[in-house]
Amino acid sequence: MLLFSTISYGQQTKGWLIYFGQTQIKDSPFSIHHEVQLRDHQMIGDFHQGIVRVGGQYRFNPHLQGTLGYGFIHTEQAGSPNLPIQEHRIYQELMVSTPIRSTSLRHRIRLEERFIENADFNGRFRYCLFADIPITEKKFKQGGMYLAFYDEVFLNAVKPAEVDVFDRNRLYGGFGVKAKDNLGIQLGYMLQHIGPAKPGHHILLSFHHSIFTGGQR
Repeated sequence: MLLFSTISYGQQTKGWLIYFGQTQIKDSPFSIHHEVQLRDHQMIGDFHQGIVRVGGQYRFNPHLQGTLGYGFIHTEQAGSPNLPIQEHRIYQELMVSTPIRSTSLRHRIRLEERFIENADFNGRFRYCLFADIPITEKKFKQGGMYLAFYDEVFLNAVKPAEVDVFDRNRLYGGFGVKAKDNLGIQLGYMLQHIGPAKPGHHILLSFHHSIFTGGQR
């Protein structure tokens, strides 16, 4: 499903396949977040990381939503032996929506408590700014097309002494289409800086799915 295979600046471009889901409970401010990610050391063929996240969400008002969730992360080294490591992660999140005309602008603040196999406890802070900009008259309705951007910074707030405060930064730009009112599909490129290492290049294919327990609204 991931179609691109290039080498940029001496590094192998990596592929990520992602599903983001939200199940809205009828006539309630509560919803459930469910997410699966498959990441590769290459475009495809050398598994790197699998992520499963679930969370309970509460919408305080139309522009503010909170989440309490859990993530399981399985990570493997490139090539062989793959030396797998597992991580259990608890997270708290606030999402603030500040739309500007037809542009969907969102700020996400996330705190993570990370329990990594054979490693000391780590607490991480993340801030992400999202912007979805419609480019057709249908906007975010079925058949609409849009541009998607985000920038996210990761900081190690509680860490072992040898770990730097700056963890990574992700800058993303992509093209999206609404296959249905409740299903968006995006294909995009992400530039990721991790510590002092050279930037990594990623192609992302993602599905953004809303489910309503009383039927689609």
